[in-house]
Amino acid sequence: MIKVPIIRKLFSYNPFYYHPIFLHVLSGRRFEQILRCFNATPAVFDEQDRLHKVRSLLDLVKQNSNSVYSPCEALSLDESMLLFRGRLVFREYIKNKKSKYGIKFYELTTHEGYILNLEIYHGRDRNQPKPGKTPKTEELVLRLLGPYLNKGHHVYMDNFYNSVSLSSKLLTYKTHSTGTLRVDRRGNPAVVINKKLRKGEHIWRKKQNISVYVSKWKDKRNVCAITTGYKSKMITVRNKYGVEKQKPYEIDGYNRHMSGIDKSDQMLSYYSCPRKTIRWYKKVLFRLLDISLWNSYFLYTRGVKKIKFIEFWEAVVRSLIEIEDIVDGRVFVKLQASIKTPKTVTKQQHFLEDIPVPENYTKAHVFLKCRECTRNKKRKETRYRCETCPDKPALCPAPCFKFWHQ
Repeated sequence: MIKVPIIRKLFSYNPFYYHPIFLHVLSGRRFEQILRCFNATPAVFDEQDRLHKVRSLLDLVKQNSNSVYSPCEALSLDESMLLFRGRLVFREYIKNKKSKYGIKFYELTTHEGYILNLEIYHGRDRNQPKPGKTPKTEELVLRLLGPYLNKGHHVYMDNFYNSVSLSSKLLTYKTHSTGTLRVDRRGNPAVVINKKLRKGEHIWRKKQNISVYVSKWKDKRNVCAITTGYKSKMITVRNKYGVEKQKPYEIDGYNRHMSGIDKSDQMLSYYSCPRKTIRWYKKVLFRLLDISLWNSYFLYTRGVKKIKFIEFWEAVVRSLIEIEDIVDGRVFVKLQASIKTPKTVTKQQHFLEDIPVPENYTKAHVFLKCRECTRNKKRKETRYRCETCPDKPALCPAPCFKFWHQ
């Protein structure tokens, strides 16, 4: 939510960057230690699995997303990119994405953007057997749709996934599909693919004994589509300017329901956690946390009340760090104490106390940087702090304690 050029600036007392909430929770040094060790690697893992550093959290997010929400009929399946330009064996390139280089996520969403299931592309497995008869894209679609097969859903996909064989197979699982179609897919009817059309013309064919429609429509260019959930025909639609236009029924349905991943990507981009310089698995872990937060917000607005995404973020952060000093959005009272001059100090009495020693701490005392010495560009550590000040600054007994409260 708060962006600075360097992470350590979040823990600075410089008025340009100062945020009391961070210093209230932990020090900058402690935060960097936690970030350096941040991972989700289990004690026992498969070394052949390239995603073993994120696998446990990935499975947990998928399990929770599937179990807490039952989607409506329309689902959409597409890929999303997490920007990453470092060295990585399974880094991908998609030219029509905003983040062209990075880690590819296959996501199954509702048309409103709730993420139901996801997989991370990690290249070909090292010990993977030779490809079988089923294409990889069909296996991927069936894995993502696994919990939602035989329930009457209608999934919308682009031409990377669609084929006549996949649509026929999904029908056997009582699942309809609609989307664009590549002209070189096996099983496409040649009479449709090879037909030359004028602008506005539409041609379609139905597979024998099964409701799989393959169509071709000439708009600005040729658009091939496949559907099992619509009867291929032309309908009249009206754009946002009120202009009426003829369009195939399946293309209109595809345009209305295929925006789920675009919606989720848009919401995740507003307050995203990942930074440019961290390792790939930490970026993925932060991305999974973002997905969990977005799904939670989606459910909260449907089940409790509608609030802004940023307000939901703030409520979650307050709950996690148990901050009680923020009331009605007002800034910490500590802000004045940290950037104060001698004229702004309160007149109450101040007392020294030992800095508390945490459990399992190996040393007898905890030493922190003296706040007054730091302000004077000196490096000195102390085991004492002010008991009375709201932010309990670490101070040398003499003379810093006196100068700080003058």
